[in-house]
Amino acid sequence: MGNQADDVIEEDLNDKNLPPSSDDDVSSPDGGWGWVIVLAAFLVYAIVFGTLRCQSVLFVPIMESFETDFSSVGWVAAIASSGIAVAGILSAPMMTRFGHRPTIMAGGLMAAVASISASFAPNMILLDVTAGLLTGVGLGMSFVASPVVIGFYFKKRRALATNLASMGASVGTFALCPLNAHLIKEFALPGHFLIFGAIYLNLCVCGALMRPLSLENSKRDHMNGEGIEADSRKVLWSSLFRHKAFIVYCLSQVVFVAGFLVGQLYIVPFAEQELGISKLKAPLVVSIMAGTELFSRIIFGFLGDFKRINRLLMFASVLLLLAVCGLIIPFTDSFASLAAVAAVTGLFQGGFSGISIVVLADIVGMKMYGTALGISTLFNGIGTLVTPPLVGIAVDTTGRPSIALFISCGLLFLGAILTFAIHVVMKLQRERPN
Repeated sequence: MGNQADDVIEEDLNDKNLPPSSDDDVSSPDGGWGWVIVLAAFLVYAIVFGTLRCQSVLFVPIMESFETDFSSVGWVAAIASSGIAVAGILSAPMMTRFGHRPTIMAGGLMAAVASISASFAPNMILLDVTAGLLTGVGLGMSFVASPVVIGFYFKKRRALATNLASMGASVGTFALCPLNAHLIKEFALPGHFLIFGAIYLNLCVCGALMRPLSLENSKRDHMNGEGIEADSRKVLWSSLFRHKAFIVYCLSQVVFVAGFLVGQLYIVPFAEQELGISKLKAPLVVSIMAGTELFSRIIFGFLGDFKRINRLLMFASVLLLLAVCGLIIPFTDSFASLAAVAAVTGLFQGGFSGISIVVLADIVGMKMYGTALGISTLFNGIGTLVTPPLVGIAVDTTGRPSIALFISCGLLFLGAILTFAIHVVMKLQRERPN
């Protein structure tokens, strides 16, 4: 599918004599040190997405510590997610200038310093800046570079390698949600942020393992090729913004990721406040979801590499099934029923996170993949910045976290429909390339 990118775009790129993509420059070993890269990326995913998905555990403690409401607390999660989006744009020139390894290590250091600073935050504004913006940017710098490095090392088994790495998100969520609850109980909110500052330093170790394929590439290993001149980068950006399938992909991801984040943020408050589940037991719902997601990622990784399976349609179908699960969650009435639905939801989440970035490579091709991932991450941040605070207002008004889950469901359905539309757009592009 990567060869189905717009013919007009390819002409523009060739006219500007852009360097060939990484796939053309260096043969992908599809193994060897690549598996160490996958392991390092696995740990990056675990720390980054474990942090993001488990923010719901912090909602009530932050509300109690700073005497605020859901709308205000929602800004911390929203700003953290938007910080990752900002990092999506910052990472591209950093990878071009310094390489993937220093970018990941710098991100880990920034996140660590920001989290430690958050432990001393006296008010919500400084908490938004430290635990939100700066931590988000640091985590984003580490995340964006990781799947791009995997793209260098794997070609035939790219979907499998990417999904194996993205399994870290499931493991991180499974482990960090109960860990969050335990740390807050034992050390309070400031102690939690201090300890997580130490955890984020492990991203520096992961970055150190991201060895370039060759010494030649160590200074020019960004996916679009190091040394691209400024005018050529502008061509790359303008080409992507004229790529209709890519635009629809960005729109679908903005909507779906916003809905997905809202669901992740409010499932624990829903369990605590509407179902009466204890503060230590409620986070287990997210861990159950992550546990089943872990195994399904392996399955979807294998399925994604089968030539007879259309990855895009498989991805769209998974999003639709996730939306159906999201509709059922607000109607659960006990821990057992909520845990059961969460387990099924996790099965389909395994086909979302890992496959989404592989589908992006299919849509735009490897030559534009790095820049496209940065732009897509930026757009996702816009949705995740605006949505949680607005949903928080609805929750504060009604006094029911379940209203957030219904809003999440609507966004998930819309995102799934837009993802199916990508297939239609790509088909029309092939039939009428001009």
